[in-house]
Amino acid sequence: MNPLKIGLVGIGAQTRENILPSLLHTPDIQIVAGCDSDPERIDYLRRYVPGAKGYLGVEDMLGKIDLDVVVVACPPQAHRDIARLAMKHGVNVFVEKPPCLNIEELHELVAIADGMGVTTGVGMNFRFARPIQHLRAIREEPDFGNIAHVQINHYANKPRTPLWSMDSTLRSFLLAQAIHSIDLAVVFGGRIRELRSEVQDRNGPLIAEINIGFESGATASILTGTMFPYFEFDMKIVSDKSSMVQLDNLWNITLHEPGHLTRTGGADKRWRGSWQPGPLDSGYVRSGYQVELEHFFHAVRSGNGFEADFNSLLPTYEVIESVCDTAERHAAPAETLRAVEAAEALVVSNAV
Repeated sequence: MNPLKIGLVGIGAQTRENILPSLLHTPDIQIVAGCDSDPERIDYLRRYVPGAKGYLGVEDMLGKIDLDVVVVACPPQAHRDIARLAMKHGVNVFVEKPPCLNIEELHELVAIADGMGVTTGVGMNFRFARPIQHLRAIREEPDFGNIAHVQINHYANKPRTPLWSMDSTLRSFLLAQAIHSIDLAVVFGGRIRELRSEVQDRNGPLIAEINIGFESGATASILTGTMFPYFEFDMKIVSDKSSMVQLDNLWNITLHEPGHLTRTGGADKRWRGSWQPGPLDSGYVRSGYQVELEHFFHAVRSGNGFEADFNSLLPTYEVIESVCDTAERHAAPAETLRAVEAAEALVVSNAV
């Protein structure tokens, strides 16, 4: 098997800390080129991949070297533009999340990918993290039953100002962080039937409650935001057989089952079993970065599609757009009231 020829675009912190180490541990690929506007970052890549060619522009790289895949870690506007360019060259594309800023841009990327027949992927590493993979295996066990409800608490303390030259802190947070929680709710819940949300925005820190109903009859509730003192991620899945599996901080899993027969206690009212990643698990495997890349490269070779491709993110972006639209509608009366109050104050001031 000939190794896939990889071009890295954007050799910043995410690439250096997670993507490059994962690629260096991935078999049957070859990093042949790196692209960054900063020559020092290209020099950094060459310390680990001495034979890699360096380029300051993506178009220059695509025009001069034959690539199977570009792996991109940049701001979302660059993800969008580089993905467009690479796909039109017939090159398969893997971009870090988020792939773009809104659902209209994502629809465009999906259309280009379909038209060019290329494989696409988005770095949704939570999907591929070892504990989440274990949750997915538990869900498939017949004894667990069908999913009735998914509860996710995703706490964060940033960002509290807009990112990527946008004017919305809420959209920035949803794209930068909560995209993982929303994506997991969709992965476990299926096709979306209805959406409801409420946002408390305190001119920076915010809390969002997102409730999703699925065509399967299952529901999901997400509590997230930046009004918390630290990062925390907890998840519970409840089945129609009254089983519940709980994930604490992407680490410990506890399975609760009613009426489980034990040798010593007979049919107890409640039984629990626990699991956590083993001490020898690789950090990049446990966190999902290496696994998602390996699955993506397999999809490129097989042509069967990658589960976290551009198209798969459309329901997640549907939720993001709904939350943002609802927040804007609810904020409009308050803004109107402030404008009226300001106008009244101006009238009083002029009268005086």
